[in-house]
Amino acid sequence: MLNLMNIQVGQSVRLKNGTVAEVTENIGDGIWLQLRDPESGDEELVHCEEMLELVDGAAT
Repeated sequence: MLNLMNIQVGQSVRLKNGTVAEVTENIGDGIWLQLRDPESGDEELVHCEEMLELVDGAAT
């Protein structure tokens, strides 16, 4: 499980659906991150249960 308290803006997270998204805001509650989908450019709040791992490098 990811420790969302340590994740910084600009890092990338792989979601359970396979998407790698960029962190645009860490809400700071350890449960939610604001993520940007690299394909659509859309941003949304994503719950920790939907996240798999931190990804090195830029979102692809």
